[in-house]
Amino acid sequence: MRIPAILLLILAILSPVSAAVPGAEEAAAQVQVTNISTDPEVLMPYDTATLTLTLANTGTESVAISRAELLDKDIRILSDTYGKVGAIGAGNTMKFTFTIQAGGRTGIFYPVFSLDFRDANYLRHPVKLVVQENPVEIAVLKKPDTFTMGKKEEVTLHIGNPRDNAVSGVTVIPSGSHEITPTSYFVGEMGPDGVADIPFSVTPGSGDPITFTVRYMNGINTHEVAYTLPVNPGTSKKRASPVLSNVVIESEKDYWRVTGDVTNSGLETANAVEISADTPAEPVFPYKIYAVGALKPDDFSSFELTFRTDANTTMVPLIASYKDDDGNLFSETTLVETGQAETRAPAPESEIPTPLIIGLIAVAALVVAGVILFTRRR
Repeated sequence: MRIPAILLLILAILSPVSAAVPGAEEAAAQVQVTNISTDPEVLMPYDTATLTLTLANTGTESVAISRAELLDKDIRILSDTYGKVGAIGAGNTMKFTFTIQAGGRTGIFYPVFSLDFRDANYLRHPVKLVVQENPVEIAVLKKPDTFTMGKKEEVTLHIGNPRDNAVSGVTVIPSGSHEITPTSYFVGEMGPDGVADIPFSVTPGSGDPITFTVRYMNGINTHEVAYTLPVNPGTSKKRASPVLSNVVIESEKDYWRVTGDVTNSGLETANAVEISADTPAEPVFPYKIYAVGALKPDDFSSFELTFRTDANTTMVPLIASYKDDDGNLFSETTLVETGQAETRAPAPESEIPTPLIIGLIAVAALVVAGVILFTRRR
């Protein structure tokens, strides 16, 4: 009698459980993963991201959950496992967020989201994660063929995002021993395949290269990429070039007078063109300096200068100065020949007085007449 009683007791205990398990399994089957989001959507090697999964109970009964975790051998799980979850009611949703870190490899990975039910089995759901190396790219869209020291030049960078996801906080920072404006440029967010053209004004102060650094955020991860632009100092092929021609130099009473033409043989406008004589010449009135004004490419103008030199000077430098559109001052020198010192008109203080010349001529005439008379008498 004791054995049947025990068996009946065991059956009485197990019977409700056996009846409840099929119902719990059916209720648990209504719990599904309805949404997965990753921030950032695409990781770079060693990036940290947050993975959020949304569960929805589409059934009519509450389902108890005992444990939730994320499993993978290639992706590092930085957050703790959900140990005591509780129950998800009928028609309700529940979110699980994990912090993960990519490894050094690129590719597509599938960590598994594992959900254990208290009264049923479990739910296993693979999660797709993409890890790409592609950084933001930099290219030079515009730059001068040659940088001229002290002259402002335009440099335009072309920034592109080749990634499958957007990056944010894109900032371009130039550096180098030059005057560069702006000192930084904030682009902001760049979507997939997004591009941005960024202009900079560069006034070279040396031959050191310019480094452009692009910093950006991929989710909460900071990245940067740099581009080095060489600076090769020289003379611009397009700059203005004032050339002096048809130069004529004439000697006045006590100074030289120079006339000629100045032509802009360059490809840029020469502003505030001025012609002057340099040492050893001493500019004098009426034309100590000649202001021409602006000369467009292939345009010309006449000029006139007056200056004084010492008796031993045979070459005088003429300076043609001008400014570019940014106000930078440039100059070019042309040497003109004054000729030998004896070709110049004698200075007033060295001239022989006219009465003395007449007297000398009269004396010479008397001497000649006396010689002729003496010769005839003999």
